[in-house]
Amino acid sequence: MKQGNLNIYSEIDACRLCSSNDLHDVLDLGYQPPANSLRSSLNESVPNAPLKLVRCGHCSAVQLTATVAPDYLFSQYVWVTATSATARSYSETFKTEVLNRSKLSSPFVVEVASNDGTFLKQFKDAGCQILGIDPAQNIALDASNAGIPTLAEFFDVNVSKTIIAEYPQVNIVMARNVIPHVKEIHSIVEGMAALVNTEGMVIIEFHYAKTIANELHYDSIYHEHLFYFSIKSISALFAQYELYPFDVFSSPISGGSLVLFFSKQNKEHTQSLCDLIDIEEKSGLNDAHTWQQFGEKSKQHARNLKSIVEKYTKNNPLIAYGASARSSTLMNFARISNKEIEYVIDRNPIKHALFTPGTNIKIISYEDGLKKLEGRHLLLLAWNFEEEVVADLRASGFDGDIIVPLPDEVHIR
Repeated sequence: MKQGNLNIYSEIDACRLCSSNDLHDVLDLGYQPPANSLRSSLNESVPNAPLKLVRCGHCSAVQLTATVAPDYLFSQYVWVTATSATARSYSETFKTEVLNRSKLSSPFVVEVASNDGTFLKQFKDAGCQILGIDPAQNIALDASNAGIPTLAEFFDVNVSKTIIAEYPQVNIVMARNVIPHVKEIHSIVEGMAALVNTEGMVIIEFHYAKTIANELHYDSIYHEHLFYFSIKSISALFAQYELYPFDVFSSPISGGSLVLFFSKQNKEHTQSLCDLIDIEEKSGLNDAHTWQQFGEKSKQHARNLKSIVEKYTKNNPLIAYGASARSSTLMNFARISNKEIEYVIDRNPIKHALFTPGTNIKIISYEDGLKKLEGRHLLLLAWNFEEEVVADLRASGFDGDIIVPLPDEVHIR
């Protein structure tokens, strides 16, 4: 698989989960650059790949057709969990929810795709033994230097065997917002099943397909996210490796995620899980019609957003906030570029002075952004942190309009 200006992707012709050829189109977002392909100069070329969502008629799994090379996507990563105050605050809630379900006072916790260790630190502070695994060499090194032991690896069944040889009694394996990302998904689930002991738990957090469909989160569709899971589709996958769901709670991450608890024992479902499964079934989430509607509504929404942005930029370009992966999909699909947006503000220093992929907008710091905002209006690309960002901006003295594209309809703050 070649990179650079050449091909960095392959395409499937069968379902990634069940191997059925019965795939049906949901939404074609065109050829787009991988969403985190930030670059320091506009002279640097960025490859494109198809960004197309399909649904399997056999198992109902919603997924992308293109697989971009994982080495291209993840070896040097630019998202750092601690950048978000919401994520930092939620990490404590997450730790409490997990430990309340554990029979042990200080379990051994392994996190797959642990990023900078923000969540593992909570478990370490609670007295747990911890281990992180993350493929991003830069972030894994920073985490280890900060006292969060982290293996710089792509986790799979072979890596799980290496860990088991040194740590034979892992009580909790957690993977937050990573299972939808992985090409070798069967190897990873098999590895987690092997890693956790008989009485332990596997905990999966994922951006819930019901929220995506109901609130038009089409901006969550990018090359890193190969899957868009419902409870039904993810449970069917894990059942192949004798892991069964028994409990659930909701997460604020990505504008609406679920945290699903799996066990090697087929435990009785909690009432919370029973209720969500019932709602999912009655809503038709796994039906073809639901996803056909999602595709049509997403296209209409993108046209409407483009129209609103154009009205605001008749005299002055906008400033945007949030150079996230999802912002790349949103702007490229709605055809919003550096003609309408002069700068994108982002708090992550790794991204400063870089340019957004496809739309070619320079990323600047929050402090520099406040200076640029005088007399301007703002497009809030990081709409999933709306309350946090709006409060910060207003407290900093910004009084212009804030265009919030999602969830559902565009609204103005």
